[in-house]
Amino acid sequence: MEKFTSEKQFNARSDHKKLIIARRNKSIEKENKSSDEYTHLGLIHLENQDYEKALDSFQKIIDLEPNNPKAFINLGYVYEKMDMFDSAKKCYEKALQIKYDYIEAIVKIGHIFELQGDYHNAVDQYTRAIEFAPQDVEPRFCLATLYDRHDMYDEAAEEYESILEINPKHAKTLHNLGRIHFQNGDYSKALNIFRNVLKLEPENTDAWNDLGSVYEITNNLIQAISTYRKALKVNPLHEETNYNLANAYFSLFLSHPNIVNMQDIVERLQIVLSQNPNNKKVWDLLTKINAS
Repeated sequence: MEKFTSEKQFNARSDHKKLIIARRNKSIEKENKSSDEYTHLGLIHLENQDYEKALDSFQKIIDLEPNNPKAFINLGYVYEKMDMFDSAKKCYEKALQIKYDYIEAIVKIGHIFELQGDYHNAVDQYTRAIEFAPQDVEPRFCLATLYDRHDMYDEAAEEYESILEINPKHAKTLHNLGRIHFQNGDYSKALNIFRNVLKLEPENTDAWNDLGSVYEITNNLIQAISTYRKALKVNPLHEETNYNLANAYFSLFLSHPNIVNMQDIVERLQIVLSQNPNNKKVWDLLTKINAS
């Protein structure tokens, strides 16, 4: 019954989208090719992953309005989704020719450079965007996460701090900064930051998991277990948290074997393996459990 209902709902949504597209097409014919209608139609095709039709819709806007920079951004984004990065970059560059300080275009060009592995030019683009718009968070966040992904933690932390000066409640920035402090062994700062993230986003499973990791590494095992369990109330299938909770219970078992049910630990690890059969950490822990 649930499957049948779900299929009916999916078909209803699909039919609704088809009806919207049909209405847009009729409206375009009636209103003599409105760029707004082409935009709405292109976005619907993009959502449906019908990229050829999305390209056609956005190209028609450019035919009507050749100096519309947003149309080139939309066209470039479709090419990006199709992994045609050079074509996407040309569209973003065209938007910049129309509007030289168009921050969105500069950031998107930086993103293309990242995707192509040209990190030096990506940094240049993000830095250029920051110079044009010092109070804009997006280019700073892109630059910070680029540094973060390449283990340039001091540079990343500096950019994250500058974002928080602009917007102290930027949750993703807080979370990433907390992880850097955790990696650097500054557990007190990490603890406070993860708590602040959870004040902003109480259902952030990753933040609950990371908070639990701080408690675990500082030998507060009972608090770690409690925190991991809170994370799993939000998302019972969260892979890393299920592993962490099983590992914390196993650590507790080694010192207090009478209060831990080993079968519960194994079943939790099986949940992880059902999602990711190649999880090496799980297999290693199962080996330790069998040996114990």
